[in-house]
Amino acid sequence: MVGSRSEANGIAKSGAKMVMAVSCAKVPKITIIVGGSFGAGNYAMCGRAYSPNFMFLWPNARISVMGGAQAAGVLSQIEKTNKKKQGIQWSKEEEKSSKQK
Repeated sequence: MVGSRSEANGIAKSGAKMVMAVSCAKVPKITIIVGGSFGAGNYAMCGRAYSPNFMFLWPNARISVMGGAQAAGVLSQIEKTNKKKQGIQWSKEEEKSSKQK
């Protein structure tokens, strides 16, 4: 659900329908997080922005705007684009090491 392909397929439009449904719900909003909850999924599934009536988190739960692997991918893509603009080659090894930093 992340990336330009998903965006081109209209995932934002579909996600907006769910956001609208959750925000307009007239029932108590209860959120339970047992693992990782990241990005738009966290928001759409009644995250803190909706002020849920109850929010329960398992002791090892994590909430973040973006997962670590996704953040590394975004930063790597930005670095690749900057190097391309400068006319510098970007090898697969450099990309891999950039994501592991």
